[in-house]
Amino acid sequence: MKKILAALMLAAMVLSAGCGNNAMDGAKKDAQEAAAKVDEAKNEAAAKVDEAKNEAAAKVDEAKNEAAAKVDEAKDAAVAKVDELTGRAKAMRESMNEISFNGIVPGFSVDEVKAIYGEPVETLGDKIVFTNGVVIEVEDDNKTVESVHLTTDEVKTPEGVAVGMSEYVLNDAYGPADKVDKESDGVEYEYYLGMNKVAKIVFKTKDGIISEIKSEFND
Repeated sequence: MKKILAALMLAAMVLSAGCGNNAMDGAKKDAQEAAAKVDEAKNEAAAKVDEAKNEAAAKVDEAKNEAAAKVDEAKDAAVAKVDELTGRAKAMRESMNEISFNGIVPGFSVDEVKAIYGEPVETLGDKIVFTNGVVIEVEDDNKTVESVHLTTDEVKTPEGVAVGMSEYVLNDAYGPADKVDKESDGVEYEYYLGMNKVAKIVFKTKDGIISEIKSEFND
């Protein structure tokens, strides 16, 4: 009897140990599976982080490229504008030499004209008359010269043409006119001068004689 009981106890112990081992193996397996899932989740998270970083970097690069392109575009536009203004300024300077009447050109202030010709003898609306027969026509602000007119032979053009000369001198001095207008009291000859033809001189004639000369910028 005692031997039977001992055998049963031994069997129970063996069974208990076997069950414990099985439980431990199961727990280990569960832990391994859980760890694998954790690693998988970490990898997925890391992949998403890398993807987000790459997308952010790509957007930053795109924004930088767009900004750089806009800066280059603005620079090109600024350079083009400067070139345009420089060209216009150069054209104006060259034109002034060709339409200067004794140092007076359109665009001068009235005070600058007075400094050269002295005080005017008469003011008729927007026209101011000086003693040498020069008449300036001013803009609305009454400060800027819009056009300069010669009405006597005291002042000549840079090419040596003056009021009272024959209209035939124009062809020798300026060549063929750019525009000819025949009017009831005479003929008007226009010559476009300077770079890009920004200025012009107009000769009014009557009975073949130059009666008035006008200089102004070409609209």
